[in-house]
Amino acid sequence: MQWVPIVGLVAALAFLAILPAQGQTAPPAKSQAPAPAPVYQLYMNGAQCNLDAAAKELAGADVVFFGEQHDDRNAHALELALLDHLYAQNPRVMLSLEMFERDVQGVLDEYLHGYITETHFLQSSRPWPNYKDDYRPLIEFCKAHKLPVVAANAPRRYVNIVSRKGQTALMELPKASRGYLAPLPYSMTIPPEYDRQLTEIFGGNHDSADNKPAPAPQPGMPDPALLKQAQGLWDSTMADSIARAARAHKGRQILQVNGAMHSDSSFGIAARLHALNPRLRIKIVTVRPDAAYPALPSGLPTGLADIIAVTPAHKPETP
Repeated sequence: MQWVPIVGLVAALAFLAILPAQGQTAPPAKSQAPAPAPVYQLYMNGAQCNLDAAAKELAGADVVFFGEQHDDRNAHALELALLDHLYAQNPRVMLSLEMFERDVQGVLDEYLHGYITETHFLQSSRPWPNYKDDYRPLIEFCKAHKLPVVAANAPRRYVNIVSRKGQTALMELPKASRGYLAPLPYSMTIPPEYDRQLTEIFGGNHDSADNKPAPAPQPGMPDPALLKQAQGLWDSTMADSIARAARAHKGRQILQVNGAMHSDSSFGIAARLHALNPRLRIKIVTVRPDAAYPALPSGLPTGLADIIAVTPAHKPETP
């Protein structure tokens, strides 16, 4: 079968992109039982491996992409464990995150250097709703070890513009605003299989086997072609952020955390980063929740990732 990851999530993010941009702060802490120990099984070249072996495989990379499922707690625990292992191998590691946008880089730096409190950091940086449980451990690790962190993503207000009007509308922004984005215009020439996956997601999952064009969007619904351009803005801006970080922090290994769709099969951000700097050595890690855990899921495309982490299938949370 053809494996198309996180379809529902990417589609949801697409609709988020066309909503008015709003600041987000972390939700109040809730009293809860201690989280269970993380559960995952790593695979390298089709064979099971442990985290030590995986970290050694990744040691020679300039950039390691970690493609997560945003709601997978086991994946988030693995991210922290991998960061710890990479740091043990090479203290000159740094972090880059999809979850923070480029216009809050200064705020993030102020917090990492201890200039502002966590309360003010959260009020000013628009963290994702699951920041406290899932991304705070990464930030606090970097703060404790004085590691740089890149706020890599495009501000969502500009993604909103593209999803409604197309990327040409970005050229009307002031120069200072455009500075938060990849150089414009960005290319929309993408790998054919990546284009097919985005068409399936944004085009309503139509059957493209007969090569028929995607149906026209319904009135009031987003245009799939514009959603692809919005995805392109995310990918190109994060690639540009990583390329800039690699130039500014020579010799540091960069761990980039993003949704798996952005880097699986070296598509998305990874492909654009390679185009920007072909000399960078890139490795891909991806996470696959599956009911057959700990077995490797069937139907995965060849070349999906250098390391595949299989986690138990998600169970719906009870209210």
